[in-house]
Amino acid sequence: MPDKYARQESGRDTTVNEVTASNEAADGGGAVVTERRVSHVDGGSATEVTTFEETRRSPRRNRNLVIIAAFAALALVVVVLLLWSRGKPAGQEKTGAEAAQGGEKTGVTNEVVLSPEAVKTAGIEVEGVTQRPAVALMRVTGTVESNQQQTQEVTPLVGGRVERVYAALGDRVRAGSALATISSPQIAQLHAKLHESETHLQLAERNLQRVQRSENRVAVLQAKARLDEAEAALNRTRRLVDLGAGAGKDLVAAETAYKTAKAEHDFQSNILLNKEVQEARAEVETTRADISHIKDEMRALGADADGGNEQHRDTSLITLRAPSSGTISERLVNPGAGVEAGKHLFTVANLSTVWVVANVPEGQVGLLRLGTPAEVRSAAIGSGAIAGRVSYIDPQLNEGTRTARVRVDVANPGERLKVGMFADVGFQTSTEAATGQELVVPASAVQRLGAKTIVFMEKQGEAGVFVVREVEVGGETDGYARIISGLKLGEAVVTKGAFTLKTQLEKGSLE
Repeated sequence: MPDKYARQESGRDTTVNEVTASNEAADGGGAVVTERRVSHVDGGSATEVTTFEETRRSPRRNRNLVIIAAFAALALVVVVLLLWSRGKPAGQEKTGAEAAQGGEKTGVTNEVVLSPEAVKTAGIEVEGVTQRPAVALMRVTGTVESNQQQTQEVTPLVGGRVERVYAALGDRVRAGSALATISSPQIAQLHAKLHESETHLQLAERNLQRVQRSENRVAVLQAKARLDEAEAALNRTRRLVDLGAGAGKDLVAAETAYKTAKAEHDFQSNILLNKEVQEARAEVETTRADISHIKDEMRALGADADGGNEQHRDTSLITLRAPSSGTISERLVNPGAGVEAGKHLFTVANLSTVWVVANVPEGQVGLLRLGTPAEVRSAAIGSGAIAGRVSYIDPQLNEGTRTARVRVDVANPGERLKVGMFADVGFQTSTEAATGQELVVPASAVQRLGAKTIVFMEKQGEAGVFVVREVEVGGETDGYARIISGLKLGEAVVTKGAFTLKTQLEKGSLE
């Protein structure tokens, strides 16, 4: 509906007349038209200017929506600011993947925070960075050989015919395991001698018992009878002399007869009888010694010397047994073959440790010493290395290759290294560097975090806070890792519990 109104302003030289007309729509919108007339009077002359202005009104509904949207945006900004301030306390550092990525961009050090209880549970230990004489790695080629000090040949000490073979090439055997059975005439003869000696012993023992029986002592019994008779006559004579019915000479004669009978009895008891008993006892002891010697000889040859019922078993059989635990690396006999005493039949090798024999050029042999650390690498063990030490340096060079054989003792768990394999051997020799020193830390302190090599350090002044430091490592020797860059002498790193800190760091990156 149109709405008109007029406004007039007057001044000294200027007169303004405004006439406004409006037209409102049903939804609150519409248009407003204003007619403005301005009259100027200047020095008797008058000027009049007329202008028209049209203004559109926005609908009331649109105006309300704009107001509501503005308030909602303002409230959302306030809520976001409150949540950010509560979830991110002031001064707290980033952890996990956020720190690993954002730390490089913002310069914030990666940190792991543990409570005192967690530090105690993890067993955190700290050790300082130390230095030692620098070493260089000299690489040569070598060959895996069996440890000759743990390799034994199995050889029979008697000749005969092989009856059975129990072990095959490559079998693992224990000490005392039966390898083969041999039928030997020599062992049969020893069993016969043993049986003969045991029979002789039985006879000698019976003879000793007979000699020691009192009813067989004829001479002793006769001497004892004469002694008893002389003693009775002496007692009777003494009683007669005491009663005054006997003469003194009769007493002297009775005493003399008694002494003579006693001397004869002692002679028979201590001389003749002892001689016979001693001879019987000597025969028993000699026979027992013969039996013991025969059994010792049989045991030395590997035969069963414990006896038993020999009537129902073949006494010529001898069992060849493994002298030690190991692997059958050589078998040179089959059933039915004739063998001689001292012939090599089996080889038992213990491969828990092996020798790696390296060929070292003559110009570098002088850098090695007994006990020099070495590392062995082979395609059979993948990318890893096995530690060892030099145990022997051949004093004579190979004239053809001008190299010296250097033996390295290497543990072989799981027998991954096989005899005859080629291997790369690295010897840790002294360097001629200017300083002659290198920084090292315990190998347990070095951890891998993605593509980075890191260590953990205590943050000064903050208990339970551990800082991540990226380092460059140049190898490991005797449980210590060589530090090329990233640490300084005297700084302390976490040695025990570093893996736990790494786990906490990775756990924080997943949250």
